[in-house]
Amino acid sequence: MPSHDREAVTAFLESTVDRPTLGIVYGRRRIGKSTMLVDAADRRNGFYFEAIRVETPAQLERLGAALGSFLGVGRLAIASWEEAFTLLLGLGERGPLPVILDEFGYIIEADPSVASVLAAALGPGGRRGQQSQARLIVCGSAITIMRALTEGQSALRGRASLELVMQPDDFRTAATWLPPSADLPTATRTFSVIGGVIGYATDMVNFDLPKDRDDVDRWVIDRVLSASATLHREATTLLAEDPNLGGKSALIHHGILGAIANGTVTSAGIGKAIARQASNVDVFLRRLIDAGFVTRHEDPIRKRRPTFSLADPFLQFHYAVLEPHGAQLRGRDPSVLWDERLKATFNAKVRGPVFEEMARTWVARFASHATLPVRAFLGPSTVVVAGIERQVDVLVAGPGAVPNERTITALGEAKAGELLTTRHLDDLVMFRGALGQDATDATLFLFGERFHQELVTAAAGRPDVQLVDLERLYFGS
Repeated sequence: MPSHDREAVTAFLESTVDRPTLGIVYGRRRIGKSTMLVDAADRRNGFYFEAIRVETPAQLERLGAALGSFLGVGRLAIASWEEAFTLLLGLGERGPLPVILDEFGYIIEADPSVASVLAAALGPGGRRGQQSQARLIVCGSAITIMRALTEGQSALRGRASLELVMQPDDFRTAATWLPPSADLPTATRTFSVIGGVIGYATDMVNFDLPKDRDDVDRWVIDRVLSASATLHREATTLLAEDPNLGGKSALIHHGILGAIANGTVTSAGIGKAIARQASNVDVFLRRLIDAGFVTRHEDPIRKRRPTFSLADPFLQFHYAVLEPHGAQLRGRDPSVLWDERLKATFNAKVRGPVFEEMARTWVARFASHATLPVRAFLGPSTVVVAGIERQVDVLVAGPGAVPNERTITALGEAKAGELLTTRHLDDLVMFRGALGQDATDATLFLFGERFHQELVTAAAGRPDVQLVDLERLYFGS
């Protein structure tokens, strides 16, 4: 996980403020939240409790047993959440102490009033007569529930000293999980399947990752396509775990994710794909965006309807490869189906979109100031050439309130698994010309795994052209 997540939690836990404080940590499952918090509590002799999906009386009984064991006094009888928070905050009476309530979403599901009870416990009335430096962290995986704790008129609005939304790791960090024998092409292919979710690289694949590029096919077949693979049903489980995405609307959410994964990226197109009006699709799209499953892209240079992509490579793999071919996978040898059809689908529908997002991540986070001194707006865009609309994978624009008045500082193409030649450079030059005077000085970027020597030679003599191979993508700026 990113080091800044740990640093933020450490700063919160080690604060010397002379009062109890609240931290909220959330993010999708299996990205390492609980591991981080258990470690933080253990190192500081703090209290950690993981809720489960049960009714409130059973939850309080479990909490009483855990708290009594922590204090060494035997099981405690806790009658209400008011009493529970009094006891929990009281743990910090001798100084700063971590108090972790994990899977807090289950507690809220069973009793929505808990947020108000906690707000009262942290308020002036609740603190009266109590000296405490408890560092209470509530953590959860149901993102929409956790985000709502501090939104709008929520009782906890303004009460939290920390609100940390944890994200999956980027492709650079994900590459460090692989065996030492794995090269960068192996890293890109593996990332295109499981993305940056640490749980998908450990327990859920039995700690088995590709050793080299020749091992990738074996790994995909055994650890993802096989009917016995835990990842086979992961996407369905992810949505079912969030009450705002499961239930009666689950089929709509799955339909939207499937449409996006297979190339339908506008709200109108998505609505047509799932037989609903575009206006009716928006509420479901917003839920998926809030949950971290869908990314909304605004065109940096045009005021137009946004486009959408899947925020997670594994979801792209699931809805482009696994879900459409589920029946065949249940009835045939997955290795045969992979060789005959699914590998080509993976290369066409998964590796491309994932690599394009990797390129945009590099531009946003890793490119140096010398490489890109101005990057106020970034995203995919389009350009019309000879009456045909063409996609631009990466477009960077300078500041400006009006999109079509912004100066274009860079544009680029990202091609996974394809040999890039001078033809790709010629296309970018043509795109830049079609974008007019706003793009006159734009730098041209080509992202790829392999470059033809003729292209390398041509780029070396042009200060307006940048080639970003895998070495630079993973380690350079």
